[in-house]
Amino acid sequence: MNPRKLLSFCIPSYNSESFLHYALDSLIPGGEEIEVLIIDDGSKDKTLEVAKSYEERYPHIFKAIHQENAGHGGAINHALKLATGIYFKVLDSDDWVDEEALKKLLEFIRVTPEGPDLIVTDYTYWSLHDHPFDTICYKEFFSKHGVAIPFSGVSKFTIQDYCTLHSATFRLDVIKRANITLPEHCSYEDNYFVYGPLCVAKNICYLPFSFYQYQIGRSGQSMEAATLLRKYRDFLTVGKLTFDYLDITKLKKTDKARYRLIKHHLNFAWMAATAFPMAIGTKQGREDKKRFLEECKKSNKRQYKLLNRRFLIRLVNLPGRLGTFFARSGIKVAGNIVDFSGTEEKKKQKKLAKKAAKR
Repeated sequence: MNPRKLLSFCIPSYNSESFLHYALDSLIPGGEEIEVLIIDDGSKDKTLEVAKSYEERYPHIFKAIHQENAGHGGAINHALKLATGIYFKVLDSDDWVDEEALKKLLEFIRVTPEGPDLIVTDYTYWSLHDHPFDTICYKEFFSKHGVAIPFSGVSKFTIQDYCTLHSATFRLDVIKRANITLPEHCSYEDNYFVYGPLCVAKNICYLPFSFYQYQIGRSGQSMEAATLLRKYRDFLTVGKLTFDYLDITKLKKTDKARYRLIKHHLNFAWMAATAFPMAIGTKQGREDKKRFLEECKKSNKRQYKLLNRRFLIRLVNLPGRLGTFFARSGIKVAGNIVDFSGTEEKKKQKKLAKKAAKR
């Protein structure tokens, strides 16, 4: 009988033939201790052929699975039904993992099979595939490193820091216990994917190394500014799912530490759901946002009031052009902090190239 896999990877893949190999090559050093479920999401190119070629060469690691197009969330739903590992990790097809960090993570899981419900690791932004320019580090928020701690050992995150798909590796049984089904054909559903298991996890562990390598700046990515605005309804969908998942007001008296961390994540989803519909500056966007707020208020008035207390939310909720102005300003500031699309980094590289040419 083969031993249970330590870690299952899900790689949602759509039209990824030109870059999928980066993700897959980075996982080969994991060997037989991992399984990699490559979900071809109805690609129109040779993504499935690339996936099958890896399955043929490394059948003990890779499994190529085809499905009719269901989006990123649909691919994760599919992988969760097939996964057998102790832990579960989503790796997007244009990203990769650090080889040494993968070995360290597997070693940690190997020696602590009954380990934490959630493992948090750092991640690094790359401008395309050749230039790392920023690492998101969580060490200052954790009282201890390398061991499971209760949520009371996690200090309050700042406004730009929260637990992301890239930083989070959950036990598979925790995800199953969360009982979430991600929406199909919907972007940004990863916020809900993290939120559900975060609400049921009992402890957390921070490992101080950069594991996930996050490529930004590739044309067509979902985090491009134009795409974010065009898909604003997806933020509304994810925002409502997240809002309805748990009544956090009941946690405030019984588990303040968990309440603080979960509220911070919910605030992020709420801000995105209210800001992006306003930022497009159309009547339809304002109407969609109004409907969203009415539905949330009707389903949980206490939680609705709690989330609307924040000053930034109040600014975004101002009517007409003023609300649109503050929504766009907030998104611009957030974009400058995180630089999701890699625009600022590419500008820096161009300036450096010009200076080098003059020399």
